[in-house]
Amino acid sequence: MKDKLNKLIDLKSIITLSMIFALIFGWFVNKVSSEQFIPLVTMILTFYFARNKPSNTE
Repeated sequence: MKDKLNKLIDLKSIITLSMIFALIFGWFVNKVSSEQFIPLVTMILTFYFARNKPSNTE
């Protein structure tokens, strides 16, 4: 559990999550339209989960 928490708090994860929260905030205050919001959040989340996929190449 502690290892998972340490991996969550790395810089790339913080940047990814802050981008998601910024888009959500922008959507709520009508600065980001739905046509922009859905593809951007999908792209960011896809990158985040694809990057965190463990590799067996060791």
